[in-house]
Amino acid sequence: MRNLFRILLIILLPAVFTKKTVAQEYVVNRVPFSSGLNDEFSPVFYKGGIVFCSNMRDNSVISYTDTENRIFRLFYADGNDSAGWEKPSLLSKELVSGFNDGPGTITNNGNTIYFSRNNYTVSRFRNSLDTSNRLGIFRADVISGVWRNIEPFKYNDPLYSFTTPSVTPDGTRIYFSSDIPGGAGGMDLYYCESDDQGWSKPVNLGPLINTPGNETFPFAAAYNKLYFSSDGHGGYGKKDIFYSTEINGEWSKPVHMDTLINSPEDDFGIVIDSSFTSGYFSSHRMGTDDIFSFRASPVEFSDCDTIKNDNFCFTFYDELHHSIDTIPAVYTWDFGNGIHRHGVEVKQCFPGPGKYSVRLIITDRVTGDTITRGVVYEFELQKSEQAFISSPFAGLKDRTVSFDAEEINLKSFNVTDYLWNFGNGFRQGNRVMSEKFTKAGRYYIRLGLLGGKDSLGRYQKKCFMKDFRIYNSFREMEQESLSSVIKAGQGVRNPEIRFLFMDDISDRQRNRIKSMLEPVNSFNISFDDKGIISESYSSLDRLVEILKQNPALRIDISVYATGESQYEYLPQLWANEVSYYFRERNLNLDSHFNNWLPFSSGTQRKDVYNEGIIEIMFMEN
Repeated sequence: MRNLFRILLIILLPAVFTKKTVAQEYVVNRVPFSSGLNDEFSPVFYKGGIVFCSNMRDNSVISYTDTENRIFRLFYADGNDSAGWEKPSLLSKELVSGFNDGPGTITNNGNTIYFSRNNYTVSRFRNSLDTSNRLGIFRADVISGVWRNIEPFKYNDPLYSFTTPSVTPDGTRIYFSSDIPGGAGGMDLYYCESDDQGWSKPVNLGPLINTPGNETFPFAAAYNKLYFSSDGHGGYGKKDIFYSTEINGEWSKPVHMDTLINSPEDDFGIVIDSSFTSGYFSSHRMGTDDIFSFRASPVEFSDCDTIKNDNFCFTFYDELHHSIDTIPAVYTWDFGNGIHRHGVEVKQCFPGPGKYSVRLIITDRVTGDTITRGVVYEFELQKSEQAFISSPFAGLKDRTVSFDAEEINLKSFNVTDYLWNFGNGFRQGNRVMSEKFTKAGRYYIRLGLLGGKDSLGRYQKKCFMKDFRIYNSFREMEQESLSSVIKAGQGVRNPEIRFLFMDDISDRQRNRIKSMLEPVNSFNISFDDKGIISESYSSLDRLVEILKQNPALRIDISVYATGESQYEYLPQLWANEVSYYFRERNLNLDSHFNNWLPFSSGTQRKDVYNEGIIEIMFMEN
């Protein structure tokens, strides 16, 4: 009668759940093979289906002593069938002991499994519920379709448990739960790094993740994101599922998945795909441990703020100038650190955010007497409250470009998730992302940020946008970029080329090169309105001839541009234009250039404005 009541209860309870939050909408379904008669939990992806742990009966001939509380084994359910899920079957009889086997984690290539198991499995009739028989982690490899070579984890200890392993997508780290001494209490989460000896010593994830309660069932997702179950972080009750992201070696504050993923009962053993839109988890919400599937709608952002380039340049003006304009006066603005500007109106650029002060001193030009020392004005400059996307100013088609959201200047906003949109919709990512663009053109790179709840209990969302260009070639990039600077009328002087000789070059070579370069040792090089060398220079042509006649001779080109931030890419443009000049004359740069770095040569000098220098230094191998 008890069993009949259970079956009727399960039929009456809903099997589909939906809930919408500010950040995301979830649809949750219990998988059909979770019947409510057995326990099924801790799913992991494998061959289009899932491997999970269960105490359901199978056809194994291995016996055990407790018939009421059946032991756990690893099962596989194929989800490729067009009609739905196939009936679960034992994953492998080779992985079956007379005791508890599972949960497990399988590497991305499907060739290796790490799984939990009781340490002592020799006695077939030993009580599987004996608490002195601790859990350990074991490894097996699939060979010719059969799981073989079962080996224990090197840190297993008969006095403590090592369980619920999870391997990162790249296989370089394994997470697990253990009650070894030195933790925060209960079960803590640890990881080991892959090294030449197998795995490094366990590292505790620290107090931000571990609590005096129990942290178990880790799942290592993409982009350094870790999901886990905890009864010590608070939540709806018992075990709840949380996630955290490792950024620069530090873990972010755990985020409680307080949608339909969590319930007042135990929720644990989550696995999610690389797009973070679908997966499975375990829950005891319907009376037994069951596996649920979930699907999340993509996160969208309605508005994205354009990232502003902070400009800390200001104009200072004396409003009282009209009251003393009959006196020949000298206006001196003292900005500290020995910086003085003269004039009724002056411009001063500050190096960045910080506290500054300025004093105006007015003196009589004729007598030298001080008319007024003015008042010291103290002020503080701050960066705009926004997220900054660090990247090159442009990129090339079919070349990988890196974008970094390391600098986040947002008050009362703790980032929990990074979502990027490179033109094809928002997707989960990390702080640093790389993208390859297959078409040239203009792109708007969007960075979406999710945060914790605000004071009203609402999830926080922010979005920022950066204008970005992709070019077909370096030449196209250089021409357009340099042309824009020239057309802006900023007065950037065309660079001067200087020929220098290193000490290690022989006097004979030095004299020979000088004679070929005479009568000039330096000259200015001009660019047209497209950023291309506008004429043929006899000295550069003679340099090409020298290099062709002297295979052992090498040169080092250094490019310097000076000026404000809008000129920061001139060294790269000039350096590459010189390289094209040589390439067009069939000069092999690799054989002659000592330190040639296309599109990254040169440095920025800020001591003088509106100048440029290209230094060509000669040396011998």
